[in-house]
Amino acid sequence: MILVTGGTGLVGGHLLYRFCESGTPTRAIYRDLKSIDKTRAIFNSYGANKDQLVDEIEWVQGDILEIPSLEEAMDGITQVYHCAAIVDGAPFWQMKKANVTGTSNVINTAQAHQIEKLCYVSSIATLGEPVGQRAINEEDFFNLDAKNSNYAISKYGGEMEVWRATQEGMNVIIVNPGVIIGEGNWESGSGKLFSQTYRKQPFYTDGSSGFVDVRDVTNAMIQLMNSDIVNERFIIVQSSIHYKEILSKISHSLKKKAPKIMVPKWILYLISATMKIGHWIGFNRGLERATVQSLTSHSKYDGLKIKEHVDFNYTPIDKSIQRVSDYYLKTLK
Repeated sequence: MILVTGGTGLVGGHLLYRFCESGTPTRAIYRDLKSIDKTRAIFNSYGANKDQLVDEIEWVQGDILEIPSLEEAMDGITQVYHCAAIVDGAPFWQMKKANVTGTSNVINTAQAHQIEKLCYVSSIATLGEPVGQRAINEEDFFNLDAKNSNYAISKYGGEMEVWRATQEGMNVIIVNPGVIIGEGNWESGSGKLFSQTYRKQPFYTDGSSGFVDVRDVTNAMIQLMNSDIVNERFIIVQSSIHYKEILSKISHSLKKKAPKIMVPKWILYLISATMKIGHWIGFNRGLERATVQSLTSHSKYDGLKIKEHVDFNYTPIDKSIQRVSDYYLKTLK
């Protein structure tokens, strides 16, 4: 049996659909019953009444920060897909607790139950800068001396826990997806690209990043876990695209006007400083200086390694955007 953590999130939800569709016995951890509605919404993006497949999952109430619940969830499990993480909108201590301590708990419990293989969903945020003008690849390691975002630091810490497990004899796979395009929560993560564009968000920043379809991410994870490949990481990025271009593509698919106002870096830094003052007086959300740097840097990623190891092809990002946009518009009716 397979265990999925973070099954009510974007990657975890789509991953669960793949397993239910193929009839694979699957268990998933949830914190409260209402959160399972997010998974049902994801399942519905695959077709009418697909949400009924959610009932085929063995749901176990628990939390990756609570070891006793992990012990129960791991009983009889052969493979673990660790997708649970805090992505944005939380103070650093919460991110560190979930993304580092939580991952450590999952690893330790999996080892105790002699799990055959574990897949960890990391991020391109844990990669370093390349030497020269080439695209970033799997050999570019995290630079602890650089200005890194809280999210990047916490995901790097989680990745180190996974690498530690390999030294202790555990078989693992790490995937480092780019910005994931997919049907899910429209008010968090990459889902906001669609909801904010629909609400005619006119701004963009002068930067670029790597983008990929959520269905490609889950496909890569399953293929790698079912292969003999162990203890390697794979960048999962279809293409590196300027933020203005990606927002223009989404605008076109939603039949909205493309953003036309570029926000200069100095304004972003000013906003960051202002929001930092808000953080000092008790507000959690903020815009980190490292995030400003990310929003205004032009990063290119090499996602070809995966194609050299398994039978895998990326979905063109235009096709992904159109599919997700069509479903987003459908949810508004």
